[in-house]
Amino acid sequence: MRHDSVIIKSNAYGLTLILNPDIPFEQLRRDTGEKFAQAARFFRNAQMVLSFRGRELTEEEEQILISEITSNARIRIVCIVDENPAHSEKDREILKDALDAGSADSARIVRETLKRGDTLESDRTVIILGNVNPGASVKSSGDVIVLGCCMGDVWAGAEGNEACFAAALTLLPSTLRIASYVFKSAITKREDRGDYPVDPKISYLQDGALKTEPFLTGMLEEKGILKHD
Repeated sequence: MRHDSVIIKSNAYGLTLILNPDIPFEQLRRDTGEKFAQAARFFRNAQMVLSFRGRELTEEEEQILISEITSNARIRIVCIVDENPAHSEKDREILKDALDAGSADSARIVRETLKRGDTLESDRTVIILGNVNPGASVKSSGDVIVLGCCMGDVWAGAEGNEACFAAALTLLPSTLRIASYVFKSAITKREDRGDYPVDPKISYLQDGALKTEPFLTGMLEEKGILKHD
């Protein structure tokens, strides 16, 4: 799989796929399926708005890529939108309401990048459709899942639940806390654009020690951290 063929980026309402315009479509199709298979657990039962960038697609090609995504990850595509700023604010509100209706009861969904100085606290699992930049912080009584690059301070299981975990498409927190355990990165950067390849990782506690591993389909069931509904 070519790492630059499909790049997954979060946006305010879901995901943007940045597609390499120069490779054969058949390779793009395979790489899209593999990319979402690797990150399948992040999208567990998610409802997503999808947009494409970087390559002109026919309607048939769009449907083929959607099929690859939904067959390799547990995602329901609500709709496809382009990134044209001419879309009305009313349309965006409709998209937001549709996503909120399906997810408000299970987790707090945040559709923005947290910048330096931003602080987010929640009494339930947090799913961030964006980055957590250096200097930003997330504190959750549940799990913390970042569908982007996580480089700020993260605290999962803030009320003492050692079964909670933190996960991200790119997991590089400056400080990570799980329950009462604190782990600091050996490398800190004040500013970072977050241009890292997607490399899904999960961090959790095991016998009082921090474990960080690739975040792949089926892994959480094997470890007993999560179970299928």
